[in-house]
Amino acid sequence: MVAWTLDKRDIRAFTILAIFITLLAGVGITLLSRQAAKAQHVGRLLNTRSCNRCDLDGVTLRRADLVDTSMRNTSLRDVDFVDADLSGINLAEAVLSGANLVRANLSGADLSGAVLSGAVLDRAILTQADLRGAYIGDASLEEAILDNAALGDAILTRTTLRRASLGNVNLQHADLDGTDLRGAKLRESRMVRASLGDADLEDADLSRTDLRRADLRRANLRSANLRQANLRDANLSSADLAAADLSNANLSRIFTRDTDLSEAILRSSNLRDAVLFKANLSGADLRGAVLQDANLRRATLKDANLEGVDLRGARLCDTQMPSGVVSNRDC
Repeated sequence: MVAWTLDKRDIRAFTILAIFITLLAGVGITLLSRQAAKAQHVGRLLNTRSCNRCDLDGVTLRRADLVDTSMRNTSLRDVDFVDADLSGINLAEAVLSGANLVRANLSGADLSGAVLSGAVLDRAILTQADLRGAYIGDASLEEAILDNAALGDAILTRTTLRRASLGNVNLQHADLDGTDLRGAKLRESRMVRASLGDADLEDADLSRTDLRRADLRRANLRSANLRQANLRDANLSSADLAAADLSNANLSRIFTRDTDLSEAILRSSNLRDAVLFKANLSGADLRGAVLQDANLRRATLKDANLEGVDLRGARLCDTQMPSGVVSNRDC
């Protein structure tokens, strides 16, 4: 009979294997424990309509009826809320990163201070929802309905809001840099001091929107509807407003540099004290516009319609007039 002896290497290998098996078992027990805890939390939520500060990451609540429930400070990463009824829900300070909220009803929901980074809310209903101070960066809200929602101080950088409805929305001080708002409806919204640098607003409806002191540098506003909008003191440097409708808009004291306003409609607009340095206004319709004390230095007005416009108070220096002649009257 041959005796089986273990040398130090064998003992070390068995020790390492034992440690590995112990760790693996520990991880398995932990995962099972977490799953059991989540199932318990879901049961509590459905039974008591409340689960504040819970861990519900990755659970499926598709088509769930969670009307008027409370999930404050709850972790809901990657949760499936597709077609769920979440109207009136309290999700203040909740973490919903990567959550799927397609077609979810969040009307009247409290999402103040919530984190929705990377969440998908396409065609979701957020009418009268409170999203003040929420982080919604890189999220998708295509065709979502946010009429009368509160989004003051919210961060929506690089968010997709194509064809979304944002009528009468409060977006004061909101960060919308790089946001896709093509075809969005923003009628009568309040966007005072909003940051819209590099935002895409092509064909968007911004009629009667309050954009005072807004930062619109490099924004794409081609063919946008800005009728009767208030853009006083806004920064439109390098913005593209070609063929935009700015009739009856308040553009007093705006700042532009290399801004494209070619073929834009500026009928009866107020451009008093506006800085239109190097602005391209070729072919623009400026009939009845007020240009008192406007700075048109190095601007292009070739083929522009200036019927009824008094340029005596405007500053002309290296300015190309409608006829193509360059005026240096005030150099």
